[in-house]
Amino acid sequence: MRVKFIAYNTLVNILLRMPDIFYSALFAVAFPIYKALHTKRAYGRTVKHIANAKKYATVDCFASASEARNDVGAVTAKDVFKGIFWNALDSYRGLARFKSVENRIVYENEEIIREAIAECAKNGKPIAGISIHQGAFELLHRALCRYSEHVHLITDSVGNEAFRDVLKKLRSDPHLTEYHPEETGKLLRDLFHTKGILAMVFDQGKNTKGNSVELFGQKSTLYLRLPQKVNEMGAGIVLFRTWTEYEPQKRIVIRFEKYYPPRFDKTHVDHKLQKDEHSAIVSSIAKEIESWISEHPEQWSWNYHGNFS
Repeated sequence: MRVKFIAYNTLVNILLRMPDIFYSALFAVAFPIYKALHTKRAYGRTVKHIANAKKYATVDCFASASEARNDVGAVTAKDVFKGIFWNALDSYRGLARFKSVENRIVYENEEIIREAIAECAKNGKPIAGISIHQGAFELLHRALCRYSEHVHLITDSVGNEAFRDVLKKLRSDPHLTEYHPEETGKLLRDLFHTKGILAMVFDQGKNTKGNSVELFGQKSTLYLRLPQKVNEMGAGIVLFRTWTEYEPQKRIVIRFEKYYPPRFDKTHVDHKLQKDEHSAIVSSIAKEIESWISEHPEQWSWNYHGNFS
């Protein structure tokens, strides 16, 4: 296992240092091959999901502005895979602390998370910082270390054990602790003990039950049960996201969007008026991320199995 770790770690570090012109050529060669091999799988799912979203985006029930509708209408499956490709490269270079990436990161609406932390700290409670797989999303977890010495990240397994260890080393930070989904109990104990931040993405999950919602008029699943649980236990929730502005400076934007106080559904909602089958917080978050995706559809992972059913 140690030999595999060294091999993977060496390969990853060499690849991250290859020039962008190499990656442009790689994408030009690899994408047509990938498309041909995945016509009925990831690529095919992306084409279908985008087509359905475009139909939905043409009707007045779409929640976002007309500019967002036009963005959904213009995006292609190739745009999506190109976005995933370049944002993944930015993510891992950023995790490896490349200054060329770190210098491009800008933070917006930081008062939202700072005020949330301060408010919850008065009652000795933590917060959950939650987001989706959009833009250079791996950088989101590291970004939260800017606001707390105790960030608790829950991750799913990827690849074999040696490769997972390489990714864990890349993601590592003195203020961050990783947990597997099976360690949820330990995570909760640590989170409320340290009064830290729970970090997770909630639009994809494995071997876990999610919340059924609608995105772009299609049945979908968001994995919000853990944030709901910690909110009921007294933690606040902060929604935040990232995307890349390719012109003119290729800025990587990390923006904090919304704060839900502790026990939101129980103390901040008139349940007599709540007719939605979901809790108010789940319904609100679903509408929020639909608008995020519609603004930058080429930077969201439409291709995963569980995104739509």
